[in-house]
Amino acid sequence: MFQTRILRTTAPGVWMVAAAAVLALAAGPAAAATAPDEARGQGARWLVQNQNADGGWGAGSWGSAGAAQTSDVATTSLVVMALIRDAAGEPVHGQAIARGIDFVVRTVEASPSEGARLQGPEGTQPQHKLGRNVDTHFAAMMLGEISENPQSGDPTRVAVAYDKVLSKVVAAQKADGSFDADGWAPVLSTSVAVRSLNQAQDLGKAIAPETLARSDDYQRKLVDTKTGSLDASAGAGVDLYAAAASLQNNRDAAKRTKGESKQLAEEAAEATADAVRGRSDALIAGFGSVGGEEMLSYMMISDTMAETGGDDWKVWNRKIATQLSATQNADGSWSGHHCITSPTFVTAAAVMTLGAEEAVAGQVARR
Repeated sequence: MFQTRILRTTAPGVWMVAAAAVLALAAGPAAAATAPDEARGQGARWLVQNQNADGGWGAGSWGSAGAAQTSDVATTSLVVMALIRDAAGEPVHGQAIARGIDFVVRTVEASPSEGARLQGPEGTQPQHKLGRNVDTHFAAMMLGEISENPQSGDPTRVAVAYDKVLSKVVAAQKADGSFDADGWAPVLSTSVAVRSLNQAQDLGKAIAPETLARSDDYQRKLVDTKTGSLDASAGAGVDLYAAAASLQNNRDAAKRTKGESKQLAEEAAEATADAVRGRSDALIAGFGSVGGEEMLSYMMISDTMAETGGDDWKVWNRKIATQLSATQNADGSWSGHHCITSPTFVTAAAVMTLGAEEAVAGQVARR
């Protein structure tokens, strides 16, 4: 048993009011705004209740709706991490977590060693919108997170699956340093890949310096350090997605590198932090409505800012927590209103976002 503790007219104002009304109706019955911790717990319980018989969770194909979808690795990995985060060290969600881990490990084991992709359903919402390699990248992130936990099932199977999927992440890297391209906002899939490699390096895995250097160069180019403008060309033109990737991965690169590389990463991270600090409301709006891409971006920014702490984190967290608590559905889930609309994927990312401080506390406890 595993145990661990968000009708167009020519008048912009009319469009904004109409859009808000349409989204509120589309979301179904909404719950009264709850405290962030309570909202997170309700979301986690909804995820447990909607686990598939095979131990996984699925986002479904593009255009599908509802929680009952074929299990996929990206969604399952995100849900497992969300449940671990909500548990915050307490022995809750243990059976669901263990079954989710086993689903991912079994899928990695059944996948060919060659190439970047994992076995599983084709054309899922995460693949369609984030990139074809997204399952690989989420699996590496999740398996890295549990790799040092002795209660994560068979440690040998987890270790072998982790090494296999890390080699696939490396195989996915392109000449420009990115890790995905076939999607609407592949910058987010690339960001998950980079996070998984930085995590692996922290865990003592041997990641080739040239792989990390190409990745660092790609991440630095997401922001112009002189003007503060963000390159959203790989993020559907949405600054939020580029900001989330740049802030998180440049901060991580700055911690890992030395000399000029460290200085460049620090400058890129600070330029992105300035953008988040000065344009948070516009960034939070994302594409104009909340889909899985927004929720994933909120998670990335929250994780990075929670680790840094200070007033910037308090301001950001208050805004995000207020929004998520107010938009949660009565059943504990959250709805996506564009692109990744899967309630499972969106809810898992919301739970992750609301548990950012718990993640930081867990990192400190393991040191």
